[in-house]
Amino acid sequence: MFRTFMITDVVKMIDGKTHIKSLELVRGISINSKMTKPGDVFFALKGERTDGHFYTKEALHNGAVGVVVEKDTGCGAEILVSDTLFALGKLAQEYRSFFRPRTIGITGTNGKTTVKNLITAILNKKYRVLCTKKNFNSLIGLPLILFELSYDQEYLVVEMGTSSPGEIRRLCEIARPHIGLITNIGPGHLQGLGSIEGIRQEKLSLVKCLPEDGFALVGEDVGDIERKNIMRFSLKMLEDIELGENGSQFSLDGNSYFTPLLGIGNVYNCLAALCLTSKMGVEYDIQREAIADVRPEPGRMEPIRDNGLFIINDTYNANPVSMRAAMDFAAVLKRKKVFILGDMRELGEESKRLHVEIGDYARKHCELLLTYGDEATYYQGKHFKDKYALTRFLVKNLYGDEAILIKASRALQFEEIVQEMLRLLR
Repeated sequence: MFRTFMITDVVKMIDGKTHIKSLELVRGISINSKMTKPGDVFFALKGERTDGHFYTKEALHNGAVGVVVEKDTGCGAEILVSDTLFALGKLAQEYRSFFRPRTIGITGTNGKTTVKNLITAILNKKYRVLCTKKNFNSLIGLPLILFELSYDQEYLVVEMGTSSPGEIRRLCEIARPHIGLITNIGPGHLQGLGSIEGIRQEKLSLVKCLPEDGFALVGEDVGDIERKNIMRFSLKMLEDIELGENGSQFSLDGNSYFTPLLGIGNVYNCLAALCLTSKMGVEYDIQREAIADVRPEPGRMEPIRDNGLFIINDTYNANPVSMRAAMDFAAVLKRKKVFILGDMRELGEESKRLHVEIGDYARKHCELLLTYGDEATYYQGKHFKDKYALTRFLVKNLYGDEAILIKASRALQFEEIVQEMLRLLR
């Protein structure tokens, strides 16, 4: 439950200016005017498609007691700041200071959400935990999660995403993590971060922001770090790895584990969660039970079985590392392989080269490669300019026992291919 404040307190916390003189209580925070409730403060954020400043009157009509703006909108209840996004983070930072959860920050090129889910599942067996919901890992999403904090929560597990320099540092200022975890470093968001080294330095901001008594766990390809209390993890720590359509088995330090999550990438994610929670003193039996219960989120190596087909719905996002990992998993299955691949976005000047490399890799690991998207032409598969034409071609050319991998960056909405394929098959 939201910790209530006087609206005058909120104004002070965000260094705002206002003519509001009421002593009303603030009962929540909103960034969507349609979902604003009585007692909320509405933050007018600027987005790619719209601007919250156009909706301040609607927010007030729905019960907002004030609106945080960068300019006068004529609604009469403005709290003026220089940057509404920064003000949202500032308020979340102040709100966070009222609570004392031990905070775990997670970043990396791949696996952030799954590792967050695994750590949360393990800790939930012993503690009260608040974690990032959905993909709330940005300068907008993370503050909204912090407003859900309550006094009885012992752990806060937050995912930290970035596409521009400085974002991780700002997220750390807001959330104040005690423990950091970097899954890996790879070519994702090159457009905003410039190079692999740029990505590395941005992710390392998490480690640099930890307090002196904190510790960090880092995975493969992270490189050297000048800091004490650094633990490392690698797939070399594991034995007896077995990958299959129903999940994966592996052993760590003589203990056996099973996860229904698919592929070596998810074994790696489990390893990260196990190493971290072992350091925190969680027992094997709790860990084993928790990771066996975690299910994949929709669109993240999600298995779908239909009419003898084995469909791997990995449509949530894509970069070169996750592309190869998904294809490596499909390659071990004793089925004919069909890959349906789309663009990998935000790769900047390296985009063409990386798409060509992934296309070469894909053609060696499948019998049929179907592609859609502007950059996907570089894969050199059978290319389509229409997703539905691709899907109709696919369905007409199936024998009924294939493994079908469907993967692209989120912007291409490849879940539509999954939905249309299932509709045509039924």
